[in-house]
Amino acid sequence: MEQREHRRKSRRYAVRWKAAAVFDKSAGKPILHTETEDLSVGGAAIHSDYGDLTGSTITLLVAQPPRDPGEQPRMLKLRALVVSNIQTPGKSGFRLGLSFIRAPDDGLDSLEELLKQASDVQSASAPAAAAPAAPAPVPGGRLAALRQAAQAKLAAEKKPDSQDEINRKVSEALKRIGDYLKPLADELNVVKPPYNNKGYVIVGVPEFSGLAWQSGRADFRTKEISPTSKVYEQVSLAYRISGNKQVQVKREYPASEKLKQILSDYKLEFESHDRRNEKGSVVDTTFSFPCEVKASLIVEGNYQSGKLLLKMRNVEHFGMEEHLVSPEAVTPEALEELVGYILGETTRIGPLVAR
Repeated sequence: MEQREHRRKSRRYAVRWKAAAVFDKSAGKPILHTETEDLSVGGAAIHSDYGDLTGSTITLLVAQPPRDPGEQPRMLKLRALVVSNIQTPGKSGFRLGLSFIRAPDDGLDSLEELLKQASDVQSASAPAAAAPAAPAPVPGGRLAALRQAAQAKLAAEKKPDSQDEINRKVSEALKRIGDYLKPLADELNVVKPPYNNKGYVIVGVPEFSGLAWQSGRADFRTKEISPTSKVYEQVSLAYRISGNKQVQVKREYPASEKLKQILSDYKLEFESHDRRNEKGSVVDTTFSFPCEVKASLIVEGNYQSGKLLLKMRNVEHFGMEEHLVSPEAVTPEALEELVGYILGETTRIGPLVAR
């Protein structure tokens, strides 16, 4: 718990350092060459062409850019757990959220100091502001290093939960989600509230406006783990929001093929009509489809890792998202914010997936 709170409070730096992700052999994937999108002592975000890595453990090699001409980049070796996977709207690839794991000979002890140095260099090169206020002292030094080392040692010595305790935590968390979503869907089916968020955007396609909740259904699945005991295995919510109108758009070839692929990826049902020239080649395509979004949310229990896997399609925006969730994070407050995200009231999922 202390480590999770430490990760949440870690300052994030918007640094783009070159990085390479080395996957465990079981993943069967080659080394991914990328760069960081943000970085902290608790975790990082990187871009990836792979979208099925949530729950995987990787080794991240990060290169700190040289500060002086002729200086070699400093390499840091970090172990990390992939805790989220978000499809980049309108672009190819995914944004992977990483949570760092303590490991022998890792670079976490020196990472924060390197990030502060990079931040200081950026601040020094920025235009000076008039009459700057005196900066607040930055906590750190020997005491901070000892505190971090003590937390790491206590976490390593902590006795792991028994399988029965893991089963109980995961199953109860899934039950809390199911007990919340099932009556929620029933009430929304009656009220049918408007959906005011502007997250559903496809470049060059008329805006998905006037959306409102149409229908939804929450369900759950259990499994037996012994003749006298069963646990929750999965909770799901499938729903549809609609603007009750048709969308029509024309695209010239080859842009028409790209739009066709996007509509298929977003699970939008469409009709298309090709216009061809005298040689039979496609000149352009007219697309017609309802202004309607079909979305789904699935939470699966992993009884080996003791975690929950949250998978969302077309929730708040077009595309796929995956997040690793701790059972302890499933609180009434977290579920309230998740529902706000589902209904388009916010663009952030909230504490359920905070890293």
